[in-house]
Amino acid sequence: MSQPVRTPLAALVPGLLGLLPFWGFALATVVDLGIDPLLALMALIMYGAIILSFVGALWWGMAVHAAPGAPRNTMFVWSVVPALVGWSATLTTPETGLRMLMAGLAFQWLLDSMLRSKMPDLMLGWVFRLRTILTGGAISALAFTWWQSL
Repeated sequence: MSQPVRTPLAALVPGLLGLLPFWGFALATVVDLGIDPLLALMALIMYGAIILSFVGALWWGMAVHAAPGAPRNTMFVWSVVPALVGWSATLTTPETGLRMLMAGLAFQWLLDSMLRSKMPDLMLGWVFRLRTILTGGAISALAFTWWQSL
């Protein structure tokens, strides 16, 4: 079965819509959108933690489908680390939590890049391109919020 080259609309649309809470909450920390800025900040950190958990869990799904000889055990173990980082980000100061989420998303993207180059059948091109766009959108919203809080 051939793999799609273009990002399927069924993945692209919800992925892009998933950036709305990042930017909505980020903007609500500095612009009056009818949400308490502190509540918006906490919601942004919690949403970021959930998304970081999600991108880590993608590795669990890929490990399940990995061919023999793939580093499945490492992938299974790693898949829970982003969730722990995200959860920890909710238990610290907002400034530290934002930085932890930015670092976690960036590091997960780096690992995805390495996986894509070593095992292109597991990390398909369109998946990595979409992850790149979404990671950039998420990190930029978190960075905007962090910068505004300095």
